[in-house]
Amino acid sequence: MSTGALPLLARLGEAASFPQAVRNYETDPWSYMRRKLGECALPLREYKRTLYEEASARLLEDLRAPFLKPGAMLDHKETFEKLLTPDAYADLSFHLDPGGDPKSRREAVKALLSAGKIKTAFDTEALPPERRGKPWQALVEDTSRRLGLDQLKEIMERGPKTERRRAYAVRRARRDLAEFLTVTRGESGMREEITLFVLTRVEAAIAALLRFLNA
Repeated sequence: MSTGALPLLARLGEAASFPQAVRNYETDPWSYMRRKLGECALPLREYKRTLYEEASARLLEDLRAPFLKPGAMLDHKETFEKLLTPDAYADLSFHLDPGGDPKSRREAVKALLSAGKIKTAFDTEALPPERRGKPWQALVEDTSRRLGLDQLKEIMERGPKTERRRAYAVRRARRDLAEFLTVTRGESGMREEITLFVLTRVEAAIAALLRFLNA
């Protein structure tokens, strides 16, 4: 049974905190936050796999319908662009354009979906900057500003990276991440499910923070 977004949000919650129980055995809050963000890779991929399977089922259902709603394929394209690697998305997108035999198109889409390669922020960030795509770079840079990381970077560049300076910067980064994560919470705590729109911004936050911590 899928546990939804909870494992991912749990790792992010750990990255956004450094309680006394952790300080008893962790001496470097900077490395701790970086490690917890890195541990988001697996639960992020698993949750995106869940969203991918749900989106695939919706797409195939629409392709079986006698008539498609106006804009339906455009909505599917926008969804799969966030889920698939560029090459896999390009192949799928080609078959979502109007025209052709409906049955043949449905079979081609079904085959592509079964072989689709899901992308995460970790995959994109592993690429050279020039291959990450301008939209992704713009989103990460905007999220970095929202998290106040540009200001923290300036602070870190003003002088030697002493332990006191590092401790202040990572404390601010944890606080701003915790504030950012309020969008993933409901009245009873962490949401079991978050939308792809929100997830994309969570991924951008992970990327922005790891860029800062790895610099």
